[in-house]
Amino acid sequence: MKRQTVMIVDDTPANIEILSESLGDDYELFFATSGLDALELIRADKPDLILLDIMMPGMDGFELCAILKGDPSTRDIPVIFVTAMIEEEQEIKGLELGAIDYLTKPISPHIVRARVKNHLELKRYRDLLEQLASAAERAKKEFLRSVSHELRTPLTPIIGMTDLVLNQEEDDNKRKYLGMVQKSALRLLGIVEDLIETSRLEGEGGAPENATFHLKSFLDIVVMEARAMADTKGLAFKVHLDPALPEAVVTDQGMLHKILVMLLGNAVKFTPRGAVGLEVRQQEVAGEPMLQFAVSDTGVGIDEADLERIFGDFTQSDGSITRSYPGLGLGLTLARRMTELLDGSIWAENSPDGGSVFQLQIPLVLPDANSIPAT
Repeated sequence: MKRQTVMIVDDTPANIEILSESLGDDYELFFATSGLDALELIRADKPDLILLDIMMPGMDGFELCAILKGDPSTRDIPVIFVTAMIEEEQEIKGLELGAIDYLTKPISPHIVRARVKNHLELKRYRDLLEQLASAAERAKKEFLRSVSHELRTPLTPIIGMTDLVLNQEEDDNKRKYLGMVQKSALRLLGIVEDLIETSRLEGEGGAPENATFHLKSFLDIVVMEARAMADTKGLAFKVHLDPALPEAVVTDQGMLHKILVMLLGNAVKFTPRGAVGLEVRQQEVAGEPMLQFAVSDTGVGIDEADLERIFGDFTQSDGSITRSYPGLGLGLTLARRMTELLDGSIWAENSPDGGSVFQLQIPLVLPDANSIPAT
């Protein structure tokens, strides 16, 4: 097994010698006598642990620790301060900067060996856990990708053949049973499509494909689809479009369409009676122009504790097995991930009049006048 590496940073050669003798031949040791030299060596070859003197000319130990902890490539390297100072204020400062421990001078070889050994063991286990978590995440994604495609392959002919037989069957009872089969297969296909989209966004191919398109024509299609969904449940559908909306925008039209359809579909799904609505307006957030979409409903509402949790993987507000609304809870997860890819934000609110409102914001990017497509 490769020996773990320890860097000793101290401007006093006698201290370096004592620390080196304390650690013996158990570790690969590196040395630096100034903060600047140590920073250069650490960035070139990251050690497993750093023993860092505080009182050094030029860049002291606190400064070096702050730089290391502020750099994503070095922030996880454990730092143990070596110092003659024992004031509580200094000790708190070092721990707040990210150091994991202190060694006080005069140096005790036994204490040095014990603490270095313990912290390196902890680091080894932490690194192992991170590797296992990464491997598990890769395995999960590959499993989702493989299973999703394997499920979709037989579903397509099942739905197609059921539809064919339905069109030819005259017996009402048989049509009823075939309709139940078709409805269940379509629901399963929707779940499979969500799983496929999840694995696609987590892998390559998740980057948005931004292009210019006419906003009004796009919204007309979204409204038509949403009204059709609302009609199937006898719900009213209300629309308000800001007259100041621009003629054309630049974003990923396909992703934006999927997000809005998911939000509107959820609104219809969780609204037994009443109405769903879509409001689109232009507004400024922190000095930046944004497109704001609000999807409202008069449905079951959301518990305050679940307003953020519902955007997590495989999550519904009602997590019970006997819940009234089936599904894996992937729709809002996909909406959140696609919104993040569009550099936007998404959140849920409860309406004072009952029901809920889902808010979506994306940057409003306007095209050059010459790039607006003809209507």
